[in-house]
Amino acid sequence: MLRVWRLPSDPDRSARSYGADIRGLLERGFPGRGAALLVFGTVVPAMARVFRNAASRSLGIPALEITSRSPMGLGVPADIRRGVGVDRLLNALAAFRLYGGPAVVADFGTATTIDCVSREGEFLGGAILPGAKTASRALARFTAQLPEVALSRPRRAIGRDTASCIRTGLYFGHAGMVDRVLRETLAQMRSEGRGRVRLLATGGLAGLFRKELSSPVRWVPDLTLQGLRLAQETVRGSCGQPCG
Repeated sequence: MLRVWRLPSDPDRSARSYGADIRGLLERGFPGRGAALLVFGTVVPAMARVFRNAASRSLGIPALEITSRSPMGLGVPADIRRGVGVDRLLNALAAFRLYGGPAVVADFGTATTIDCVSREGEFLGGAILPGAKTASRALARFTAQLPEVALSRPRRAIGRDTASCIRTGLYFGHAGMVDRVLRETLAQMRSEGRGRVRLLATGGLAGLFRKELSSPVRWVPDLTLQGLRLAQETVRGSCGQPCG
């Protein structure tokens, strides 16, 4: 992993605009060097066409999309595969390949997802919760007088004004909700005889919430990108490069 950049997902932006942004990042990060292949996975269907066009028209390189049906080297039962997001599978793949199974991944993003993988590398499913920022936006959108607030750990549990009350509720509420789901998940995996279970945290808000979890957790900020790297190696090896 040489560089990590973040760009917002906006299907209304043109492929040319995304291509220009990516090209600029590459030129600044790796002067005089080009890219050979754009690999992506998305849970925003409209973005797939945008990234393919950005690769071909703006960057002049092929694109490879990793989907939930890609042969990435992770066992996924047919009834789960039909509706699961590729980001969840990438998290499970990276957890298994890099740290071994059984493992549970908590991904703190737009949604907070909990995903489980067995000792043998089979995706077991998990849980999906509203993300903390999503909850903040929902409060502001669906109420008349509650503002959207920035997320941070409150200094006090009892808020004094509306903004601090919302911040306290969002922070401790989300931390408690995720912790309860994780405790139930880990208890079930242990009751099924899966042995010692590794717990990993990733996603943009993991650094904020990981210390509130009652179980020992390893923070891996770029776990999903590591899963994308591992998945494309398997996919390209199975069908010949560039496999776009």
